[in-house]
Amino acid sequence: MKKSNELFRDLIGNLKEKKVVIWGLGLNFGGLEATKFFAQIKGTKVLVLDSKKPQDLKESVDKLKKYKNVRFILGRNQEKKDFKGADIIIKNHAIYWQNNLVKELKKEGYRIETDITLFFRFFRGKIVGVTGSKGKTTTTTLIGKFLKAGGKDVLLGGNIRVSLFSFFKSKFLENQNKIAVLELSSFQLEDLLYIRRSPEISVITNILRDHLNRYGTLEKYFNAKKNIYAFQKKGDYLILNKNDKRLEKIKDKKLPSTIIRVSGEEKAGFKIKNPLFKRPFNRQSLNISMVVSGDVFKISKKTLKKTIESFKGVPYRLEKIAVVEGIEFYNDTTATIPDATIGSLQNFNQKVILISGGSDKNLKFDEFGKEVAKKAKKVILLPGNITTVIKKSIKKYSSHLSCKEVKNMREGVLEACKNAKKGDIILLSPGCTSFGLFKNEFDRGDQFNEIVNELKSYQRIFK
Repeated sequence: MKKSNELFRDLIGNLKEKKVVIWGLGLNFGGLEATKFFAQIKGTKVLVLDSKKPQDLKESVDKLKKYKNVRFILGRNQEKKDFKGADIIIKNHAIYWQNNLVKELKKEGYRIETDITLFFRFFRGKIVGVTGSKGKTTTTTLIGKFLKAGGKDVLLGGNIRVSLFSFFKSKFLENQNKIAVLELSSFQLEDLLYIRRSPEISVITNILRDHLNRYGTLEKYFNAKKNIYAFQKKGDYLILNKNDKRLEKIKDKKLPSTIIRVSGEEKAGFKIKNPLFKRPFNRQSLNISMVVSGDVFKISKKTLKKTIESFKGVPYRLEKIAVVEGIEFYNDTTATIPDATIGSLQNFNQKVILISGGSDKNLKFDEFGKEVAKKAKKVILLPGNITTVIKKSIKKYSSHLSCKEVKNMREGVLEACKNAKKGDIILLSPGCTSFGLFKNEFDRGDQFNEIVNELKSYQRIFK
C-alpha cells in the first residue's frame, strides 16, 4: 500500500499538462489559494469559474495575474460546457453537493474535490475538528494556542480564513507528529460525508438556528453538523457542550468514540483573572478547549493558565476596538444569526447602542426583538431584506425604542454617535448576514473599524 505522500505525489504528477477547474474563487481567499497551488504545477491549465462580478473578485484576480496558465470565466452562472475536459474540479464549499450541476458532473465521472476532502485523504497527523453555530473560532484558536504552548507541532486552518491548500506539501502531509486544528463549518462538513471521514478529536460547541436558507430545517442543518463525528472510530473523542439541549440527543452508547460533555460552569482548577472569560460564551469555549488540550493531549495546567492570561481574544468577535470621548466601540460582526447577537447583548450590564440588520437566512427574530428591547437604548438598522421583520419584533416588546434605518456603515456609526455620551457602548452585532451591502461579514467589520479609528484620530487632533 502506498504512503499518503506517494499518493499525493501521484495526484500532482498526474495533473501535469492537465486541466484543473476551480469552481468558485470566493471572497475569503480559499479559491485563491487553490488556484495558486494548481497554477504552480508545471504544464497545468487552470480555469477559474465564479458567478460573482469581476470587480467583486478584483483583489484575488489581481494576485493571480502573474500566472500565465490561469484563465477566468466570471460574472455568470456556470454551464456544463465550462467543465469539458476537466481532469479535476475543486469545488467551493458554498456550492451544495446536491446542486443539480454537481450531481450531473459526478454522474458523468468527473472528479470533484475540495481542500477538505484532499486534506483528509492525505494528512497523516491527528486532526482536531471544531464546529458549532457560535464560539467555534474562539474554541479553535484556544486549542491551537494551548497545544503550541505545550510544545506540539500545530497548524490552524479551515473556516478561519486559512485555506488548507496553504499546507499542501507532501512532507508536511506525511508528518504524523503534526496536529491540525480545524474550524469546520456545516458546508465543509458536508465534504466529510462525501469521503466518509471524521476528525479523531471532534468538538461541537452548540447548535443554534443558522443557514436555514440553505438547509430549510434545523434538523437538516444539525445533520450536516453530525458529520464531524459520524465516521469516528474506537479511540477517537467527541467533546460536546453539556448545556446545549440539542446535543443531549447524541447518545453515548451508539457511538464507538469516547464522549466527554463539558459545562460552562465547571471550574478550571486554578484562578482565572483574564476578564474575557467572564463572558458566558467565552467561558464555555475555554472549558471545552481545556478538556481537549489538558485531558486528551495532556497539556499541563501551568501551561494552560499562562496561555489563558495572555489571551487577547479573537478579531471580529465582541472585539473592543476603541474608546472615543469615553464611548466604547465593540465589533461583533461575526454575529450573523439572532442567537449570536442575543448572546453578545447578555455580556453587558448596561443598555447599549446597537448597530444591527442585514440579510435574512430564514431565521426567527422574536427572541432577538425581546432581548434588544431589554438591552438596547437605541437601534441602528443597516440596509437589508430583514429590516421590517426586525423592527416589528422589537416594537412587539418596546413601542418607544428608537429604530433608525441608515444607508451604509458610515451613516450607521455616525448616527450611533449622535446623543451618545461618556460611558455609553456602541455595539456592532448584526444578527444577520452581510449580503448586498458588504463583500462578507469581515468587510462589514473592517468598515466599522475604519470609521471608528477615524473618529479616534479626530479626537487626537482636536484635543
